Amino acid sequence: MPEPRRAPPSAAAVLRAAGALDDFCAAERLPPDVVWKLRVALDEILANIVSHGHSAGGVPDIQVTFRRDGAEVHVTVVDDGQAFDPLARPDPDVTLPLDSRKPGGVGIVLVKSLMDELRYERTTRNVLTLTKRIVPDGDSGDSG
Repeated sequence: MPEPRRAPPSAAAVLRAAGALDDFCAAERLPPDVVWKLRVALDEILANIVSHGHSAGGVPDIQVTFRRDGAEVHVTVVDDGQAFDPLARPDPDVTLPLDSRKPGGVGIVLVKSLMDELRYERTTRNVLTLTKRIVPDGDSGDSG
């Protein structure tokens, strides 16, 4: 298993994680449509941690791990910030006019639309696993 990358949440850490994802995707020769979906999803998750993951104990550490398992790519993001299950909240009603909506939640809706599966668990830290299936070339099915 690859060595996890750890960093305090900051713009620089987000850029390092994006670079590590690019390196992983290149090494695995992932199709461009999978790569951009992984990039957007990871960026959104990390931005949420940077913006909202601070706990009373200070700035949380982030650990990102990439793994390919056959036709699936798994990106696991672990942070030791305050407990937060982004999948437990109801999706916002995006049909409402902007001035009638409560803020928040749209980024998670975006991540859900890009990934095939999301799993959250709270151990002593937040553990969010994003899974994207790789559709073979020529397959007309869209996997999200």
